[in-house]
Amino acid sequence: MNPRDVVKLFVESMTQLMAVMRHEIELVKAREFGQLEGVQRRKLQLAKTYDEHQTKLRKNLSVLDALSAEERGDLRKLYAAFRETLSDNMLALKSAHDAADRVIKMVISGVKKSRGVTGPDVNPSKPVRGYAAYGSAGVGAAGFNRTL
Repeated sequence: MNPRDVVKLFVESMTQLMAVMRHEIELVKAREFGQLEGVQRRKLQLAKTYDEHQTKLRKNLSVLDALSAEERGDLRKLYAAFRETLSDNMLALKSAHDAADRVIKMVISGVKKSRGVTGPDVNPSKPVRGYAAYGSAGVGAAGFNRTL
């Protein structure tokens, strides 16, 4: 394969993956969670393609010699933008997960109170950590979270 083609495929896969991650961030911010499943399937496909192209590039770094200094600089800038988008995507998904987790814990706490169940209180603003996560309060929440 032509060295420039290897770089071109890598750039295309990175660009497409960035676009999907940005779209996913927009959906999360707009709380349009129903549309995420299809986007995440597409993101997984693109991530696999990106990984394949990145592996080809890493195995043969000499293909970068076919690029001019300006093109290598542009590639560095694109990769930096990719890393930033990846970070933003992870933060958006993590915050959505944490928000859902807090809601679940509030529901569990409310149900416990309404049924008069005593035991460790679940603080919806503070995640249960350590061995407490495996106690009676943490088991219900952890079991429910696996279905998300």
